[in-house]
Amino acid sequence: MNTITRRRFLKASAFGIAVASASRIVTGCSAVTRLVGHSSRPIKILSLGDMHLTNQASMSYPRKVIKAMNEDGGDLVLVCGDLGSKPTRPELELAKEVLEGLKMPYYPVLGNHDAVFSGEKEETLFREVFSLVENNYHFEYGGIRFIGIDHGCGNAHHANSVRPAVMTWLKKTLAIVPDSQPLILFSHYPFGKGVKYRTKNADSVKALFKERKLLAMISGHFHGNTERREEEILMTTTACCSSTRRNHDGTKPKGYRVFNIDHRLHVTTEFIEVEA
Repeated sequence: MNTITRRRFLKASAFGIAVASASRIVTGCSAVTRLVGHSSRPIKILSLGDMHLTNQASMSYPRKVIKAMNEDGGDLVLVCGDLGSKPTRPELELAKEVLEGLKMPYYPVLGNHDAVFSGEKEETLFREVFSLVENNYHFEYGGIRFIGIDHGCGNAHHANSVRPAVMTWLKKTLAIVPDSQPLILFSHYPFGKGVKYRTKNADSVKALFKERKLLAMISGHFHGNTERREEEILMTTTACCSSTRRNHDGTKPKGYRVFNIDHRLHVTTEFIEVEA
């Protein structure tokens, strides 16, 4: 997919509950229903995050990771926030330059280091740089609905709950997605029990997906590899993709993560180390 097509698709899907996106969901319902439980083919998702770029020199390691991901191949890439180190346009533009090296479409969500403002204020810079209509958005691939949310919080990252406005957006979005459609949520802060920096209202977020086919919750922020299965939901964090920051768990390997989804919608995952 070329850059223009990917951007247009991101813009269309980023409307979330807007008319263009909603009409696509409605007209696609029957097709989605047929895919539930027996996807037409396996799907391979890649994810990375926490690049914490600061300058041109800091781009070297993430570019090695992008090169490895391109060689590995996949259907799409989820980018789980903290792309810069400070919420400035130059750093986010460096991140965009790195990510544009991907040969697969990529979908970024905002991390606390990417937020100009905290609390309920709009984090406008991130969506300007990445050509997003909204920081919360969703899109469909292979019969699966991918939902990306803006955790934001800026300097208030210790109060890392999913904010009320985002919870409302999630409820409205789920209301227009068929109950039978499989879902994957991706964001910056973790959701798995026992994981450091876990989202404070993680249980309330999970409750929104009760009796829905939520396959995985894919996150960053904690610079370390964690895998949890809670009620058959796979929850992960991944070691950072940065030369400017260390892993929070004290480990040295850095890189990216692969998710394989088979025809039964079973998700398996593997961390791929990329040497500096």
